[in-house]
Amino acid sequence: MPIKQIINYNSDNTYFAGFLQTIINDSQINASVDQKNNKIELLIDTTDEKKLEWFNENLAKYLPHSIFLGEIETLNSDEKIVQSNFQSDDYNIAPCPKCLELIQDPSSQYYLDESLQCTHYNNKGKIYQDFTIYSPHYSKNSAVLITNSEKIDELFILTDDEIKALFSIEKPTIKATIKDETLKNLTGKNYIFIKAPYNNRSLLASTNAKESGVDYLFFEDTNDLKVIVVQQNKTIIKASRIAKELEALNDDSVLNRFLNISKEAGFNQSAIGANLSLDGISFIVSNEVGIKEVIQFQEFNLDTMLEQFKVDSKRVKLLENFSKKYPNIVEEFENNSNLNLFETIAAILELKEKDFEAVCDKGYEFRGNGGLKIDTNFNEDGFDYSGFIGSIISFKLAGVEEHYLAYSIFEALADMSITTLNQLKEKFKIQNILMMGDIFENSVLYSRILSKFQLSNPYFSKDIALNE
Repeated sequence: MPIKQIINYNSDNTYFAGFLQTIINDSQINASVDQKNNKIELLIDTTDEKKLEWFNENLAKYLPHSIFLGEIETLNSDEKIVQSNFQSDDYNIAPCPKCLELIQDPSSQYYLDESLQCTHYNNKGKIYQDFTIYSPHYSKNSAVLITNSEKIDELFILTDDEIKALFSIEKPTIKATIKDETLKNLTGKNYIFIKAPYNNRSLLASTNAKESGVDYLFFEDTNDLKVIVVQQNKTIIKASRIAKELEALNDDSVLNRFLNISKEAGFNQSAIGANLSLDGISFIVSNEVGIKEVIQFQEFNLDTMLEQFKVDSKRVKLLENFSKKYPNIVEEFENNSNLNLFETIAAILELKEKDFEAVCDKGYEFRGNGGLKIDTNFNEDGFDYSGFIGSIISFKLAGVEEHYLAYSIFEALADMSITTLNQLKEKFKIQNILMMGDIFENSVLYSRILSKFQLSNPYFSKDIALNE
């Protein structure tokens, strides 16, 4: 009697089914594989025990892990097996286990051959160009290429799910906590983006480095596949490969992404969502009437915010006290009036780097539970930036530690989003909720929304990047 496996696959990419077809062919087993959208069906003849054992050995050896792999259901079946010849499209994925053997085996004709084309998922073998430079020397904002996977636990603190994602066939870039003191001193960081070898070029660079006793190299990451792993969620933040390409459903790029994620989620009639993006935060509603950003944060302007401080009796006093205690920060404001929101926050926290990543990293240093209550209110102009920044300044003056304050900022933005979405749910009578935007790169905010908004079951795309 055949065995049927139904594999839930959170993507319509066909390479995973293609690997299964190649393993079927190589094992000479009577079996078939097919993929319809996000379901892969595998039907296997179990009567020939020798071929079945061979098939299972090849699965263990050559079937890579995928970040899109979901639950697998195994059933007995009386279906007749019609041997398949599943053909996959080509994808810009990492060298598969068979390619790794060919490139790294000195007896192989493809030994150290960067031009090897992977055809091991029943594809044609398209060439993807890459001109990335890898260096043993760190430069600002570099990511880490892992060259010695055996040292991963010595270098970084990672969960099992993060390790699985890191070494999946997609090879995403993820942020890791640095464990190795040498690497901390070299980079001046506690957290850094890391990646395993993701193509032939990076594989050869890592092989040479490992043979020379170098466990990692540095390179400039291009956000080709930036992923965050939070609880059981593996979410693509930005991508130029592997992620699903957007359909043209709306001329506005933000609304178009919203509609594409809505379609993936099956929210075809109506949905509300939060777009928490560094390019601008907004809240979106779509229904039978149309789609619109019903709340859109105005652009942050440091000069405007400081002027608002000066015409408010309480906040002008706050600014005076802040100027006395931290004249260097106020001077930085006056000399850099074009600072954006997170650059301004980084300046208040006196961080070395003045950007979103620096504020994120500082917040990760806090290991407790429960943040401070930072003002995230709205006024007639939109979001009350002066109240938000004023609240942060007040806690800074009160001597709150910077890592606790940074942590609290992201919790506050999460709570503001939950409150706003609940109000929109009530007003528009819509239950379908989705999330998008690159601020979800911050795991504090992401985790807060998952835990505090759990009953509303907010949808995070499985296959579409949350931001351009």
